[in-house]
Amino acid sequence: MAEQSTVRRLCWIYPERGTAWQRAYEDRAVWDAYRALAKELSLELSLHHPEEVAVDASDPARPRVYLRGERVTPDDTVFVTMLYALPHQMQDVANQLFLFTVLDRLGFHLPVPPHLGYVVADKAATALHLADGPLPPLPTVRIATGRDAMTGHYDAALAGLQYPLLVKPANWAMGLGISVVANVHDLRGVIALAGGAETALVVQPYVRDPRETRVYVVDGEPRAVVQGWKEGYCGMVNRSVGGRRSWAYTELPERLRGAVEHVARKLHPAPYFTVDFLSDGERDWLSEVELDGAAGFGLDEASDRIAADVVRARFRSYLAGHAAARGAAR
Repeated sequence: MAEQSTVRRLCWIYPERGTAWQRAYEDRAVWDAYRALAKELSLELSLHHPEEVAVDASDPARPRVYLRGERVTPDDTVFVTMLYALPHQMQDVANQLFLFTVLDRLGFHLPVPPHLGYVVADKAATALHLADGPLPPLPTVRIATGRDAMTGHYDAALAGLQYPLLVKPANWAMGLGISVVANVHDLRGVIALAGGAETALVVQPYVRDPRETRVYVVDGEPRAVVQGWKEGYCGMVNRSVGGRRSWAYTELPERLRGAVEHVARKLHPAPYFTVDFLSDGERDWLSEVELDGAAGFGLDEASDRIAADVVRARFRSYLAGHAAARGAAR
């Protein structure tokens, strides 16, 4: 007989430092729906800064963990520990990294395994981790910018790429910071700006008129597919930079099935992820992977139903994983 999960709380470690507009947008598009769907499963969903967790390890054999002053245990609480590293969250990166390691050592069930979360948080690390699959990642060069970046020490690494090039932060998300450069002078200008904030960059070929396929995967099985495309001159298909997306219960294209299965194997034991593929009509590339890829709400009723199905399956998988892990630990 399968173990029953004893989880009552689903807690995101989320260094929320956005503006009032950003907070309201995220609540409408993600968190309000997530809370309601968690409640259907008798779960309380909450968001927490890393500093809200306190650990009493004075007796390492019997540690105590407190969340906003309330005792929590591996039996009743699951932490979602994706590394967030948007520009306004960079000051929280170290706190997140160390806290995730501590929670793992404490025996909490972490459905975003920290060692995998660190990999997919960086686009170059993701490409290297998934390089042996049936579809190639986009060719990627990583540049660690800084005060010496204008010396051009990275020129040798860029020798195999042809302009125009897409330049973006190595560990941001949502299409933020995307630039298209037509020559080395444009590139050095972008690198100089990034260097002012010590922002690592990745440089990739610019794919003209791409179509993006995002696959939502739970327990190794595709649950939904989103198709996206660009309108006009913009960096990528994200709505934040001018792209368009349409939800659809489409069958996963057979040409991508092997790549999805490969990613699922490489990300095991993570139960949930999203994977993005780009196509120019002739070739396909593996683009990005997220272990906390949001299923957004608020576009239309049909889209919301699909998003809700994905989130329900995700949360149920988290509960099943917790039950199995706690059963094995006893």
